[in-house]
Amino acid sequence: MNVMYIVVFLLIFFILSKIFSFNPYNLLANMLVRVLSGIIFISICNYLIFMSGKNFHVNINETSLLVSAFLGISGVCFLYVFQWILTIM
Repeated sequence: MNVMYIVVFLLIFFILSKIFSFNPYNLLANMLVRVLSGIIFISICNYLIFMSGKNFHVNINETSLLVSAFLGISGVCFLYVFQWILTIM
């Protein structure tokens, strides 16, 4: 069932890219770079927060990768601020 959703998403993505005439490979490459940099940034920040003795971290899951893909490093910073707000409440 999940494979069907992925295929439908990719099909819609490529159809929209043809309609609006942009290169989908550049967009996918850009999102891949943002996701990988987000994973590295989250891992480094989680390690530094752990070493400082604090008790909050951001998990690497689908939500954090999606935020990282669309918003980049600023989105990952937002995840840390949001997690910090949830920790103090």
